[in-house]
Amino acid sequence: MSIMIMLAAFLIIMWLFSGFARRQQQKMLAEQDRRREEALVAGTWVRTTGGFYGQVVDVDGDVVVLATQLGDESLWNKKAIVCAEEPPFASAGEDDATAGDAAEVIAEQGAADSEATES
Repeated sequence: MSIMIMLAAFLIIMWLFSGFARRQQQKMLAEQDRRREEALVAGTWVRTTGGFYGQVVDVDGDVVVLATQLGDESLWNKKAIVCAEEPPFASAGEDDATAGDAAEVIAEQGAADSEATES
């Protein structure tokens, strides 16, 4: 009989904890939806779940029109928008430094390969 009481108490505690977690998750989803709605204003840069960065052109119901830097437009579901975020464009100075570092690594690998083949 005491095992049944302990099992019932355990199930009640589990039910209470799951209810608390469900309420917390609903609050978090409501906050995400509110932030998404605030971000969907023409001219705002947003990031989608697929990692696409686009600028909001128009919002019509659940459809959001996003434009790239080149002006190409695409249609997205509103739920695919994760957040308002500027795209991480690299500056011209960073591109040159990265290309130089890559060239040095390739040159070093080529030198190591040629030494290995000579021996």
